[in-house]
Amino acid sequence: MMIDSLSQIPDPGQERKQSAHERQPDLTSSDPYTVLGLPSRAPAREIKRKYFELVRQYPPETHADEFKLVRAAYEKLQTEEAKAETDLFLFQPPPPWEPRKRASKFDLAFDPQDIWLLLQSHADLGAVDFTADYRQVKI
Repeated sequence: MMIDSLSQIPDPGQERKQSAHERQPDLTSSDPYTVLGLPSRAPAREIKRKYFELVRQYPPETHADEFKLVRAAYEKLQTEEAKAETDLFLFQPPPPWEPRKRASKFDLAFDPQDIWLLLQSHADLGAVDFTADYRQVKI
């Protein structure tokens, strides 16, 4: 297939500029893509470009709170590993945290008298009558 004129070839720079203007950064969102104003499939190059654009818009000297939000969103998308983890948690958020229920504690206090009482109940250490142990011998 052959292209007859150059007007049919899309300009990649024009598409990028349009998509960047379609989504405005929302600094109130918890989604890092929305904070930076990017689609979820944005490449690393576009993430970095948009981050520096927002840093120029919200410099840390004058807009410290907004800069912190932009920086936190960028750190969640900066590396491929962090981006994969962020995408995973955006797809399925982690379950709500609940503290572990502690098992009841055993009473581990040790007293030698306890052992003596246990042995007496299971053995004949406290017995004084041994007639039940003897039987008559048959000749």
